[in-house]
Amino acid sequence: MADVKESPQKKQGLHGWKAAGAVFGCGTLAAFGVFGAFVGVVALFIDATSSGLDLSSGDFDSSSAEQIGDSRSSLGLGEMNVCDENLEFLSTVNVTRQDSGDDYVDTSVAGDPGIEGASRVVRDECYWEIIPEGGATPWNFEFKYEAIIDAEGGESAEGIAMVRFDDLRSDVNGEFDSVESEVSGGFGEDSYSVYGVGVDGESTYVALVRTRSAVYRIRFSGQGESSVGEISENAFMNEARKITNFLGYGFQYWIPE
Repeated sequence: MADVKESPQKKQGLHGWKAAGAVFGCGTLAAFGVFGAFVGVVALFIDATSSGLDLSSGDFDSSSAEQIGDSRSSLGLGEMNVCDENLEFLSTVNVTRQDSGDDYVDTSVAGDPGIEGASRVVRDECYWEIIPEGGATPWNFEFKYEAIIDAEGGESAEGIAMVRFDDLRSDVNGEFDSVESEVSGGFGEDSYSVYGVGVDGESTYVALVRTRSAVYRIRFSGQGESSVGEISENAFMNEARKITNFLGYGFQYWIPE
């Protein structure tokens, strides 16, 4: 695990796509999209006021809610830094970061894609303490993602991600001492989730999800002496759903066509 550090102060004044990305946290656009841009703008305002966004900066574009579903034509450096610029501003989850924030990689700058057929990969992993809905005892929350941005000639980035998902899926059960439940589907375009007893005897839940050419993993586990049954599968799934709802729209937007 990366080094633990003090939680950074909330960033102020997110602009452009970052401000637009925050709207996914409230989930309103997905749930009430039929109301059009009005609901999107209201949702963005509500999320902005709760997340510290600076709407008075002049850089905020009120049309962002309407444009949020459009994929980009390209991805600039640092424009998919989910750990640093999105998760802690997501209004539907209560998280405090625990790692140093040094694991972000964009292989267009440095590093090996490490995935057969991929020429550019953006990846990161981060560690959090999450307080679930209802203010219960905090959990450990680990998040990792790999997004295949460009593929080698003739290859499909999404096809490569499908293979990557299958490879990683085979490793999930190894994180459990015993498995109580396995579920295929329910999140993203492909997903596989497992609930049971972790190797240290704690209640544990892992969800592996693919959206477009991004594959990411959410892992929740109880702290201290928490054992299986003390945290229900439904409680874990409720928090996972909030994050996957956001990322479903996020990766659709971030990953270029």
